[in-house]
Amino acid sequence: MKKFAEIRISHLPLYLYLPMLVALLVAIYTGSLNQDVVGTFTLLFLLGGLFFYVGGIIPIVGKWLGGAVLLPLFGGAALVYYHVLPKYVVHSVTTMMNSGFIHIFLSAVIVGAILSMNRKTLLSVSLRVLPCIIGAQVFVIAFLYLSALLLHIKPLEAIFMVGLPNYAGGSTGALVAVPTIYSGFFHHAIGHWAGKFLVLLNISNVLCVFFASLLNQLGKKKPQWTGNGQLLKTTHGTKKKLEASDHVEKVSIKSAILDIGQGFLLSIFFLVVGSILEHFVPQLNLIAWCAIVVIVIKAFGWLDDHFCHAAGEWQSFVITHFLPVLITGIGISSLNLGAVASYLSISNLFILVMALIGAMLGSLIIGRLVGFNPIDAMIGIGLQVGNLGGTGAITTLQTSDRMSLMPFATIANRIGGAIMLIEISFLLPLFL
Repeated sequence: MKKFAEIRISHLPLYLYLPMLVALLVAIYTGSLNQDVVGTFTLLFLLGGLFFYVGGIIPIVGKWLGGAVLLPLFGGAALVYYHVLPKYVVHSVTTMMNSGFIHIFLSAVIVGAILSMNRKTLLSVSLRVLPCIIGAQVFVIAFLYLSALLLHIKPLEAIFMVGLPNYAGGSTGALVAVPTIYSGFFHHAIGHWAGKFLVLLNISNVLCVFFASLLNQLGKKKPQWTGNGQLLKTTHGTKKKLEASDHVEKVSIKSAILDIGQGFLLSIFFLVVGSILEHFVPQLNLIAWCAIVVIVIKAFGWLDDHFCHAAGEWQSFVITHFLPVLITGIGISSLNLGAVASYLSISNLFILVMALIGAMLGSLIIGRLVGFNPIDAMIGIGLQVGNLGGTGAITTLQTSDRMSLMPFATIANRIGGAIMLIEISFLLPLFL
């Protein structure tokens, strides 16, 4: 009974959570749930919290398969696929998820992680990330070619029709950028590939979460292989010194509420700056530009430590309270279980797994050469070059308890995606 009383779902004790859940269900099925952010947030908070809790305590799934992240994702999708949720509720959730909520979450994590990082550490790590990204991509291509040989299929199919579209910068790359390149070679409409590539990307993203969970457990058994969210490897004595300076000095202010408000304003402001830059240089989206701008500002020390701390406080608040909300919302609005099943063949699954093994191996080898911790390099770079992008980074990093790697995950996916599009353009004619 004591353990039962200690259960918290959505950070609430059961004697508060259960009546709220009952009231939510009454509102949903009487058609009286608010069809705005009020009703949508209430639904995602309560259902997301339940999925998050149950997924985390399921034996094996919770520990080894990232159940706390996967259950909200697939649970939300299942509610739509099996028509458990009325259409008006699904529409409300989809509207909110498409209105910028994902970007608010991503900006909080990225801006907070960068600004609360030690400046010298940030500079040292950033210079090492690019060769690690390219190394991961080279190994991806090599392993895709190997998978074609093992399956006795054409390399064109394994490399370009199944594998590489997942490494082109997330959903935008798979839906638009890669099909646009292919249309010039094959003379098909963009829509000819877009649906298939998006489904394969979702499957690859789930595999990334699975491998992230395995690597996290490996890190617990082999602590000498990981920095627990720190990419750069240091000696024992140096590590203590860096850890002491990795967090900016906490400036005394009137209240934590002021911290959170300032951090919120900073994070969305940098989104606006990213949007301006995307307008003039559309090859990178606003999230990638946001990360680049904040890295530059932090590198040159242009922002007072007081506000860097505020951004870190806002990041902590968002991760603590909004993560289950976001993942459940993604499942409801974006993940089609039927479409995922239609492309889930043994050969496609083998190709996707081989690509991820190549990405992890490449990031491991190059990461070691540039001084990265092995497990953190594989999670922060290798598993980020081939997922959905922002939402993919959230699920993999949360599963592996390494949200501090978000800035580098963003760079790996977005900058890596831009590099991959160039590589596809040069390589594809060689296989025709």
